[in-house]
Amino acid sequence: MNKKDILLCFIASPDIKPVSPIQIMKGMFLIKKELNVTDFYEFEPYLYGPCSFEVYRDLQQLVEENLVLSSPSIRGWKYYIISSKGMETFKAISQIMDKDLLEGIIRIKKIIIKKSFIELLRYVYEKYPEYAVNSIINIEVLK
Repeated sequence: MNKKDILLCFIASPDIKPVSPIQIMKGMFLIKKELNVTDFYEFEPYLYGPCSFEVYRDLQQLVEENLVLSSPSIRGWKYYIISSKGMETFKAISQIMDKDLLEGIIRIKKIIIKKSFIELLRYVYEKYPEYAVNSIINIEVLK
């Protein structure tokens, strides 16, 4: 499974609602850390914790391929949702993907979409404090 396939599966499953860049980034990070996915995105501590700029590049490619749709929000961030073409691709990928990996992606997305922005940062920072060292959010406020 390549990185973009996993990214697409994350956006498509399980609850088809728009996801923010922060949710996507933290989702990819947790997939790497908690599902032990090898040959995956490399993360570094950044403004809102773990970040991989390659995730943004792949996300943009998914948009350009019309697999994912983007729309601006009130806050100015783009939100992303699976397109009908992307859903067809997801269904095909999910048939050949390792079932434990797919279940893990779904489990992580369920955790992420239930949390507010601050709750999500707190969750990641508490589990992986080494990725919070460059955060512009005061870590003490999150406790």
